[in-house]
Amino acid sequence: MKPMHLKVPAYSKFYIDARREQVSFFANPWHFHDELELTFVIKSEGTKFIGDHISEFKPGEIVLLGSRLPHYWRNHSSYYQPTAEKSAEAIIIRFNQDYAGSEFLKIPPMKPVFDLLNNAKRGIYICEQHGDLQQKLIHFLTLNEGQKIIALTEILLSIATQKSYDYLCSIGYAHQFKSNDIEKIDIVYNYVLNHFKTDLSVQDIALKCNMNTAAFCRYFKKKTGKTFKDFMNEIRLGNATKLLLKGDLTIAEVAFESGFNNPSYFNRLFKRIKRLTPTAYRLQYIHTDGN
Repeated sequence: MKPMHLKVPAYSKFYIDARREQVSFFANPWHFHDELELTFVIKSEGTKFIGDHISEFKPGEIVLLGSRLPHYWRNHSSYYQPTAEKSAEAIIIRFNQDYAGSEFLKIPPMKPVFDLLNNAKRGIYICEQHGDLQQKLIHFLTLNEGQKIIALTEILLSIATQKSYDYLCSIGYAHQFKSNDIEKIDIVYNYVLNHFKTDLSVQDIALKCNMNTAAFCRYFKKKTGKTFKDFMNEIRLGNATKLLLKGDLTIAEVAFESGFNNPSYFNRLFKRIKRLTPTAYRLQYIHTDGN
């Protein structure tokens, strides 16, 4: 299913769009927009779809989404009943990465925020309940445009420095990987992205990095927290989820187009990682169009 491209009203690239949404249920479809988005769910429950990630959402959640990352908050079915007494409420802040000027985030003190916004291409879930952060988001709506620039910077810097967050999307889906300027990891990332459909071997990758296989495996695991095989499968599964959502290929075709030569292995791996079969995963997104 192709996500809808929503246009956010903006008077200039420095404009910050902030609002408190109070509705019977969240109505936006599966969509994306050029702006980044910071969402604080005040009230309601349901399922959030962010890139290739699916999980339940509840009050108190704070999520930061990168530019053009497809997403959809769907309330539980009880919210759509004619007699439903439930309601949904959230604070939503959308902003351009250059909200404070194109050079602002390039100065050294702002590097944590610069990295955070780049990492947001995978979707960032704020893990801990931050009462102070929630209050800042509520107060944000009372500020004028100049004050919002300062307040948004403080909020983002707080998230970036506390680092109590998780990524939501797979690396492969977002096509984004921050390696903290580690040249060898960048080489691996770029090579895998360009060749994941082929029969890659860890020996070939190690050679690209001028390392023997054993040394490369230790290095990669230390720097990324995962094995090279897991990383490669994440890239391939990320690509597969995008193809599944388009809906114009069979499951076997999706497997082959994502570098899996064995559709049965693809199905087993997909179910183990996503907790759903490829077919069931595709159907979950198709059903987001209906009530």
